[in-house]
Amino acid sequence: MESRYFDPTSHQEKHVHPLGLEKHQVPEGHVELQPEWHSAVEVAKILHSSGYSAEIIGGAVRDLLLGLEPKDYDLATNALPEQIEALQGFEKSQFHDTAQAYGVTRVRLDGVEFEVASYRKDVNAHLGRVATSVDHHATLEDDLQRRDFTINAMALDPVTHQLIYNGESLNDLDNKIIRFVGDGRERISEDPLRILRAVRFKNRLGFAYEAQTDSDLLHSIEAGELSSISGERLQQEITAILRTAQSRKDALEDLDRLGIIDVLLPELSAGKDVEQGLEFHAEGDVWVHQLLIMKALPPDASKELIWAALLHDIGKPHRQKLPDQLGERITFYGHDVTSAELARPILNRLKFSNKQKNTILWLIEEHINIAQLPKMKASTQKRMMNHLAFGDLVELHRADGEASWRTLPDGSISKEKPQFQDILALWEYHKLQPPEVQRPNLKRDLGIDGKVIMSLIPNYKNSRDAVKIGQIIRELEERFLNGEVRTHTDALQQAEAIITTL
Repeated sequence: MESRYFDPTSHQEKHVHPLGLEKHQVPEGHVELQPEWHSAVEVAKILHSSGYSAEIIGGAVRDLLLGLEPKDYDLATNALPEQIEALQGFEKSQFHDTAQAYGVTRVRLDGVEFEVASYRKDVNAHLGRVATSVDHHATLEDDLQRRDFTINAMALDPVTHQLIYNGESLNDLDNKIIRFVGDGRERISEDPLRILRAVRFKNRLGFAYEAQTDSDLLHSIEAGELSSISGERLQQEITAILRTAQSRKDALEDLDRLGIIDVLLPELSAGKDVEQGLEFHAEGDVWVHQLLIMKALPPDASKELIWAALLHDIGKPHRQKLPDQLGERITFYGHDVTSAELARPILNRLKFSNKQKNTILWLIEEHINIAQLPKMKASTQKRMMNHLAFGDLVELHRADGEASWRTLPDGSISKEKPQFQDILALWEYHKLQPPEVQRPNLKRDLGIDGKVIMSLIPNYKNSRDAVKIGQIIRELEERFLNGEVRTHTDALQQAEAIITTL
């Protein structure tokens, strides 16, 4: 281990990093430290005042050195959980949770929760994550040696500003290198999720794999290490990769080059070499289209939108129809439905919640239908636009168009879906309307419900009449949404007319 001094609060005019190394300059856009930093300093002071060490650990230190805003601040200490619990100043903290079994104590200060981990050393780590036990009678050096990557094997005492790090940490940070701590294959066997974490850090930070690390990743993937990761952890990490990557397209290509797509999402790999035709897809095959749509998504794309975009065309290899004769084009009729059918088991095995799954499947199923929005009846338009995920559907349609290079009659290329501006105009207009216009309701707006309709049916008495009421209400709602029913009197008159036809 090595150490230097680093004060994240220091802003020197020359922007020379407080470590005194010219290579470690504070970026011009160096972030102001958020209130959580100051609370973390106070947590460390409480530990120091009782004779314990305290350091901010891992990713927060890395981000501070890069001039990025840390997501949170985790601390490490030589105090054991019961010793932390006994300290004055943490009375409002949440103790006795399951994390303490792993030497992690959650403390609260200034309304902020921190995880304070007792120094840990892994025992039997070579037997895998489940078999590994933790020895809490360890040193800071032991704790840093169990970290995944050198750029995360750093600790910063926020009070004294002493920075302690693995010998390669700062050089790798300087050179934008992802390197395992120690033997890469051992680190992976301890926790195979580190394969995906490597991909996430590389693409989030714009770094590159060190040569041996790249080799270790490829070998471990080929050896089947990914198979032991739970579906939920896979979902979380793949989502994190695609949400935080500087380029989602590059991240997807990275996952593909390493062989991760073939192992975890073979339905996606099936799009390679599936021709689409130059008329509507001059960009290339289904896989190329898939890469381009990830690039076209907005930076703040939701989790559901990202996964819908990822899976929206996986049905195409099953629906491709090649031309039978000259002048015909390649078609994929029904691929939206097939894509949703294939996506369902993927979402199941990755343990998405029912709500997330239903939203993603709806986006996939409707990604073709939205093109017809300007031609739909008002009632159908409102039903589609009132879906909570319609904003994501608009973004999916926009990105799909940007990734679909249509060849126009003059030979030029268009990267926008036909009538997209009309769809966007309808959506913007719909959002400006008051709730009663966006979501008309017969009972709320016109006072029409089942009891009112019941009073119009002569000699109402049995279940067959109850069925009639449902039919009449549905027909009136359709007419109301289309603007054909405007008043209570309109509704009564049209209900009576409907009754005579039943």
